[in-house]
Amino acid sequence: MITYCLKIDKLNYEDYYLTLRKLGDMIIKKDLDKSKRYIYDFKKYVCDFEDLKENKYYFIEILMIGVLFYEYIDYTSNFKSYLSPVYSFLNRARDSKLKPQVDLIRGRINTSLYTLNKENQIFKSSFNNDSNYRYTFYNINYFSKLINWLDATSDFKEEVIRLRVWLGFLKTKPKEYISFFFDFTLELVTYMKTLGDDNLAIYMPNLENYLNTYKKDHYNKEDIIYCGKGPIQYYFNMIFSEVMNDIFRSDFLNTDKKIVFLPGCMTQDKTPCRRSETSYGGKCNHCSKNCNVNKITRLGEKYNFKVYIIEHETTLSSLDIKKNKNIGIVGIACAPNLISGGLKALRLNFAPQCVILDCCGCSNHWLKNKCMTSINENRLLEIILNK
Repeated sequence: MITYCLKIDKLNYEDYYLTLRKLGDMIIKKDLDKSKRYIYDFKKYVCDFEDLKENKYYFIEILMIGVLFYEYIDYTSNFKSYLSPVYSFLNRARDSKLKPQVDLIRGRINTSLYTLNKENQIFKSSFNNDSNYRYTFYNINYFSKLINWLDATSDFKEEVIRLRVWLGFLKTKPKEYISFFFDFTLELVTYMKTLGDDNLAIYMPNLENYLNTYKKDHYNKEDIIYCGKGPIQYYFNMIFSEVMNDIFRSDFLNTDKKIVFLPGCMTQDKTPCRRSETSYGGKCNHCSKNCNVNKITRLGEKYNFKVYIIEHETTLSSLDIKKNKNIGIVGIACAPNLISGGLKALRLNFAPQCVILDCCGCSNHWLKNKCMTSINENRLLEIILNK
């Protein structure tokens, strides 16, 4: 089922991007100043081991903490610490030739991690109905549990890396400071959710129905958590991927080399793709004029940027980070992947930008049959050419 779509009657791409900019500006204007205390302290904590970024970037990370708390606090008690070696082994083996066999086991584990019971149903309902009660569970102890749970699922690798840095920072602070910090993250999420419900829900006409029914088809499958991301994560990724684009715009434009990474779902769906494999991913060989990857590759040849097809997240991990410094990349992804893709690009030393797919269309996760997905090519060229 298509969970989101930018091609909505009476709306166009300009409407979508104008809405994102408006919402991002509203949230930042309202709350960036309130976050400066935490951002200043955090930058002081990390300055010895990472390059500092502008305040808006760390504001995004603070909001991400609130989003993941809101979405998954109910499930943290399903994490079993005695199974940590098993979680770790399976997540490492997922990047090996054993992936098909490993994913069968991970399917059962992720389903158990993502199953509600009477004991853990209280958290999200308390978030919505009882502000005093909910703050009892938004503390550093539960933050640590949340990180362990996210790590066990293997669906939040980049988020976990950043959250562990925040956990280390918060452990240096007094209890009252930590309490105010988590209160603030929840206030951010509440405000963003209100704005998203009012302005972005129109782009997700099927999401609620999908979330109410999808577990039947994904039960004991390794993607049950990934495919179950709720509206709050769509709002966050849509709005703040555009904020991240603005933050790293100058860095991207000042790179000497530009690369566009396309997902496999953008290849034509009539015959097998005839790409050539490279260290950066698949290289289009122009086997079909109707293929969207072919069309964008032709644009790359015209406007001097490279295009590669990325089927799996580990493709770029083997690259030499030192050589990525002067490379600007545009990642193309569906809504739930936008922020994590940006985090990974930054970790690998790329200067990142992103363009959202018009809709999700991967047959591995969303649809029963492969469907070629698309993007707004004008939006891509605006980013590459700085129009």
